[in-house]
Amino acid sequence: MASAERDPVRRTGRWVSVRLQHRDVRVQDECVSYAGIVITSFENGAEVGERWIPLGVDPSEADDEQLIQQLREALIWQARRPPKAAGE
Repeated sequence: MASAERDPVRRTGRWVSVRLQHRDVRVQDECVSYAGIVITSFENGAEVGERWIPLGVDPSEADDEQLIQQLREALIWQARRPPKAAGE
C-alpha cells in the first residue's frame, strides 16, 4: 500500500501511528466496509507491526477496554519501558 498515509516521515527510534481506517471485505457478490482503528509500529522508519481494531456502531465496554489495552501496549513499546507504579 503505497500512499502518503502509509509512507511515514522517516523518523529514528520507535514510534506508533494511530489512525481511523475503513477496510472493504467482499462476501460473495457483496462488498462490506468496516471502520476500525489502525495502530502501526515503526522502528527507525521501518514498519514493524500493525494492529487493526474494529469499531462497532454501538461499542460495548469490552470494545472500549480492548482499544485502551491496545493503545497502552503500543505506547509502552514506543517508550521501551514498562510503566512505573504510582509513587515511584
